[in-house]
Amino acid sequence: MNAFKKFLVSTAVAVSVSVGLGGLAQAAELRIAGGVGILFAPIHVMKQAQLLEKHAKEMGQDLTLEMLSFPSGSAVTDALLSGNVDVVAAGLSNALLLWSRTNGDVKAVAAVSGTKSVLVSKDPDVKTLKDFKETSRISVSSLKVSNQAIYLQMALDKEFGDATKFDPMMVQLGFADGVQSMMNPQGPTDAIFAGPPYYQKLLKEPNMHAVLTTLDVAGPTTNLLAFTTTAYHDGNPEAIKVFLAALKEAQELINREPKKAAELYLASTKEKFTVDELAAMFAEEGNVFQSMPLGVHQTAAFMAKIGLIKDSPASWRDFFFADLQSTEGAAAAN
Repeated sequence: MNAFKKFLVSTAVAVSVSVGLGGLAQAAELRIAGGVGILFAPIHVMKQAQLLEKHAKEMGQDLTLEMLSFPSGSAVTDALLSGNVDVVAAGLSNALLLWSRTNGDVKAVAAVSGTKSVLVSKDPDVKTLKDFKETSRISVSSLKVSNQAIYLQMALDKEFGDATKFDPMMVQLGFADGVQSMMNPQGPTDAIFAGPPYYQKLLKEPNMHAVLTTLDVAGPTTNLLAFTTTAYHDGNPEAIKVFLAALKEAQELINREPKKAAELYLASTKEKFTVDELAAMFAEEGNVFQSMPLGVHQTAAFMAKIGLIKDSPASWRDFFFADLQSTEGAAAAN
């Protein structure tokens, strides 16, 4: 079993293979590609508390969880489409890009989580989007297609009627590198659009302040989806049922007992937070831990509007498998 290592999934994906349906037996192991950070907390809670194994046993199945990491977004995409990983937990924009580029052969199984992201600036003159200068440099984890890049484009479209207005200002840096650049007085960037726990770290600095949050742009939304291929989904219906039950319990545990969930997460990831710090992050405004999607259709519609995906889905149901679509809460999902 591979050791789990930190990785950030790039949203710049390229799909060059098609997905077939032939010859899949029921799985004895569920291989999930994921990362670290609050968005991935339900997957880590599921792993550490052995919730997948628990629900498999209750359903008369023998199923274990393996977490895998990959060096890049293209690598994890290839692994999913070739059948070397079963489920990917990654950004909403990732899932929509794959759904579009595979003509629907990749869809979401469930929502995993959503957290607020914050556009942080260290320029004291920048209080709103209108205050950014041509010389400003804003970092995002992936140009154009990361969740934060999408939300920034949505904000620019609302404010200026031009989603591309800040393109010359954008710099691609992973969150950790982006924070380091912001902390360096001579760093090349003076703003970053980042998720937790990165924006919390920066906002503790006296010269940093928030300009915009994703709550201002889109409200509380799902940012992370669990998605898979039609081949795996249709070939392993019992594993999907077990996964959904285990994911729901993990999400409920985070909502109900954030300190216990924080202990499980930290035991899984070995990150350097205290239990109280992490539990407080779980409870922050705008965080969403539920399997039903929230606010995903507005993002999909915007990605279609600016040409990132080919077609605008009629609703969230178009890019999700049917498993959740007749269950409690489906009518309120969006």
